[in-house]
Amino acid sequence: MRGPARAWSIAAMAVLCTVLAILLLRSPPPSVPAPAHPPRPEPEKPRPLTSEERRSMYRAWPLFEGWPLPQLPSDEPSSTPPPEPQKPPAPKQEPPPAP
Repeated sequence: MRGPARAWSIAAMAVLCTVLAILLLRSPPPSVPAPAHPPRPEPEKPRPLTSEERRSMYRAWPLFEGWPLPQLPSDEPSSTPPPEPQKPPAPKQEPPPAP
């Protein structure tokens, strides 16, 4: 925008901001008493997931093509460290043609 159109748009935005500031900052909020919240119960420990629930977390994983598949943790604890995830092979790039 150039010339008078730019000046009028700046003036219109200034008036709009002024009116909104006056309306929002001058009027006090409605006086509503704060709701009384009942005391929250202690959070319960989550129940262990079934094997079907554990598998369902990874149901959409094939959508991420080229990503390594996650390994489900075993049900019994082990003293050996978990195996390293497999990395997908890097895509082969052809060198650019020589001029």
